[in-house]
Amino acid sequence: MPTMLARAALDSIGDAVVVVGSDGGVLHLNPAAEELFARSRERSVGLPARALPGGLQLALLADRTLQSMESQSIDVPGPIDPGIPVRVEASPLLDGPVCAGVVIVLRPRRGNERTLDFEALAAGLAHEIRNPLAGLQGSAELLAREAEGPAAEYAAVIAREAKRVDGLVRELLDLARPAVLKTAPLRIHDIIGDVLVLARGMPAADRIQFVERFDPSLPDLHADDEKLIQVFLNLLRNAIESVADRPAPQITVETGVAGQRLRQASGRTRPLARIAIQDNGPGVSEAMLPRLFTPFATSKSNGTGLGLAISRRIVEAHGGRMEVRNRASGGAEAAVYLPLDA
Repeated sequence: MPTMLARAALDSIGDAVVVVGSDGGVLHLNPAAEELFARSRERSVGLPARALPGGLQLALLADRTLQSMESQSIDVPGPIDPGIPVRVEASPLLDGPVCAGVVIVLRPRRGNERTLDFEALAAGLAHEIRNPLAGLQGSAELLAREAEGPAAEYAAVIAREAKRVDGLVRELLDLARPAVLKTAPLRIHDIIGDVLVLARGMPAADRIQFVERFDPSLPDLHADDEKLIQVFLNLLRNAIESVADRPAPQITVETGVAGQRLRQASGRTRPLARIAIQDNGPGVSEAMLPRLFTPFATSKSNGTGLGLAISRRIVEAHGGRMEVRNRASGGAEAAVYLPLDA
């Protein structure tokens, strides 16, 4: 527990502060945190951090901070009002060489704040663009049906480009908004199976050999099925585009329990599922590898450079991680690691 002096110092801070112990339990909430969570200190102290309203992502952030002993930060929906994004910063509470806990500071974005960052700018631009864009696309599609000759062709081009820009705007919104998860128990092989059905219908996929190497003993996990479909569909689309021009294109989807485990705040470890998508394409250029998850960084002539950034954000919201590497035998591998139900 914090000492009386430390508690008084925390209570005088205007931002919401939560102190989490090395076992993942709540040690202290200051008055601002009580107000933010609509939960009294007496009701909260001693409970796991994940028991707080919206506490799952706080618990995962605390776990990562305890493991790395480095500060971490994320944006999450407000615990009571999801429409208000909250900036969360977690710092290790060090006692000499030992990490005794985590101090979590939560700062809701107020309506009158004038912070100019990429996420706020992207969200604002996306909302401003979508309304006139919908009108433009609808008008162009109507004109393409009713016009004749070159005018119909030009209208079709306008409608097609408007649709492409709308897709880019949706990706900007996905990147700008905190990932809100609707988790439930699921079998990852059911998700992969659905994604493979969709992938086989993509252009150039009919000549690709898809190889499935599934571990049937893989247990269930708690996750958002729609978000994971988005992640794996993006990874498979990248692999298909990579091998489309190869003489014998092949994509392998491999699942299993990862060799490493996730260490939790309590000190216990948790198994990880590993889902890898491998291709025999040209691989990723050395110059591009360190920039793969940077928004708008892309080597594709028709790419936006947002897919991998959004995918990694979704995976990290699940408490997992994503890695992309070139394989020694040729081609690339994208691997997703997700916590399994212990």
